[in-house]
Amino acid sequence: MTLAPENQPMIERRCMFSARDPLAGNLQSRRGLTLLEVVVGLAISALMSGAIYAIVMGAVESTTSLAATQTEDRRVETFLRHTRNALAHLPIGASLELKLLENAPLRQEFTLRNVSDAFIWGNNSLWETPVITLSPRPWDAARKASAPAPETGKSGVSRPERYSLGMSVPDFYRETADGEAIPDSPVHSRQGNQYLEPDQEGRFWLDLLPEVDRVEWRFYDAGKKLWLEQHPAARPPLVELRLFLPGRSTPLRAVFSIN
Repeated sequence: MTLAPENQPMIERRCMFSARDPLAGNLQSRRGLTLLEVVVGLAISALMSGAIYAIVMGAVESTTSLAATQTEDRRVETFLRHTRNALAHLPIGASLELKLLENAPLRQEFTLRNVSDAFIWGNNSLWETPVITLSPRPWDAARKASAPAPETGKSGVSRPERYSLGMSVPDFYRETADGEAIPDSPVHSRQGNQYLEPDQEGRFWLDLLPEVDRVEWRFYDAGKKLWLEQHPAARPPLVELRLFLPGRSTPLRAVFSIN
C-alpha cells in the first residue's frame, strides 16, 4: 500500500463511466426525431393533405355542377316562355302540325305556321316566312368528340345518342332572285356557320337547348278524347310537352291551351 506524501493532496480518481455528466440532461432534451416519428409525421401530413384536397375538389365540382344546372334551368324557362307566348296568341289562320319521325326513341317535328312573331330570332321583329319547326337534332360526330362523355344511367349503360332541341325557319337563309344571300340574312352561305347548321333537306337549325334526352309533343283530339303523337295541320284545343333532360329522372311537363 502506497501512501501519498503529507504535503500533496490526495487525488480522487473517478471512473468516467460512473461520473454524471452535467450536460446529459440538456443533451437528452435536445435530441432529434427518430425515423419512426418522421415517418408517422409524414403519413399524418399526407392524410391531411388528401382530405383537404378532396374537400376543395368536391366544393369546386359542386359549384361547377350548380352553375351548369342554373344555366340549363334559365334556358328551359326561356324556351317554355316563348312556347307559351306563341301558343297563347295564335293569330287567325295559324295552324299547328305534329309529324312523327321515329318511334324508338320517339322523335317528332312540331311546326307552327303563320305565327310571324313566334320564337323571333335576331334583329327581325317578324318572320317573313312564318314556318317555325321545332325538333330534336342528333349530335354530329365532331360535336360528340369535343363534348364530355355522357353520364351513365341506372343500368350502367351510357346513352347511345345525344340530341339538341333545334329550331328551323326559312328566314335563316334568304336569297335574292339571283340565288345570292341578302345582306341581312343570318346565314350567308349554304354551308351555314357556327350557330346555324344545314340538314340534308337544306334547312338550317339553331339550337334552343344544347342537350336533351327526348322531347315529346302530343295534341289532344277532343272528338276522339285522345292524346295523339302525330297530327296534320290543325288547331288542337290542348298541346302537351314533355321535356326529358340529361341527369333528371322526371320529365318537365307542360300543357298549353290553344284559343
